[in-house]
Amino acid sequence: MIAPMILVPSLLFMPLDEKAIKPAIEKGLERLQTAATSYTKNRSCFSCHHQAMPMLTFAVAKKHGYAIDDAVMEKQRDFTLAFFKERVKQLDEGRNIGGGSTTVVYGLIALKAAGHPRDEVTDALTGYLRTKQTREGTWPSSSNRPPSQGSALTHTGLALDTLNHFTPDLSDELKDKTAAVYDKALKGLRSATLDSTEDRVFHLWGLISAKADADEVAKARDELLKLQRPDGGWAQLPDMASDAYATGSVLYALRLAGLPAEDARVKKAMHYLLVTQGDTGGWVVKTRARPVQTYFDNGDPGGKSQFISTAATAWCIAALIECEPPRTQR
Repeated sequence: MIAPMILVPSLLFMPLDEKAIKPAIEKGLERLQTAATSYTKNRSCFSCHHQAMPMLTFAVAKKHGYAIDDAVMEKQRDFTLAFFKERVKQLDEGRNIGGGSTTVVYGLIALKAAGHPRDEVTDALTGYLRTKQTREGTWPSSSNRPPSQGSALTHTGLALDTLNHFTPDLSDELKDKTAAVYDKALKGLRSATLDSTEDRVFHLWGLISAKADADEVAKARDELLKLQRPDGGWAQLPDMASDAYATGSVLYALRLAGLPAEDARVKKAMHYLLVTQGDTGGWVVKTRARPVQTYFDNGDPGGKSQFISTAATAWCIAALIECEPPRTQR
């Protein structure tokens, strides 16, 4: 099916306003800190969209010199740890927890972003992943709730990003088992069918994390670049319009893969993000996932789409930070 194209002159032809990047980032970071703080007051369960994704973005922001409230980071870390500490026995025994591999890989992403060291919690999480890897080398999703819980490659990319990070001083036996996990995952990535942008983003991320050949990474990167729309954005699926979730995640992955920030296609994507950011500092993306929990209002933009919108905002801000010009050039 041919994707619908909405050719908006202001998106297609106006140059990137580099002076608008920093204010957009700061506004988005404020939005994410508010969202994450509010979530811990409303819920006791760990979430990918309100803990892991904001934490990843906060870590990127701090690395690049942006001010993040340390109390917010500490609260999110402690909230995440408390959730998984209650489930260490389940994880050690290989029993499923709510959200399965999705919850586990995003939990590791959150703890990595927080700078948390290896401990019994991370050992339980990484042990669970070694146990749950499929014959194909991936980790299945417990439900089909796209985009962030609709692709086995999401879990694969994030698992490979975090496994070695939290297993630097394992016994020789566990090091061998972890190495076998990477070998199997790399084979799975190479044979995977890529149907969505989410598939392609984490296929690329997985190849990078598994230290695949540079030519192989470059090929996956170039395949993603071919899907850029005339408005500068990317769509989740071929028959959908461009949106912030797809564009932010793609742009972040492209930078991980070494695409220069000066590339014209990067600047075009940055322009798309800047002109589609909402007044609140966030981006709204309509959900296409079937609800599995009772809806509650966390106070974020997007109404019943606010969870995926928060994740989209995190991707967009992380991408903008990774792509912005060096501070000496501003």
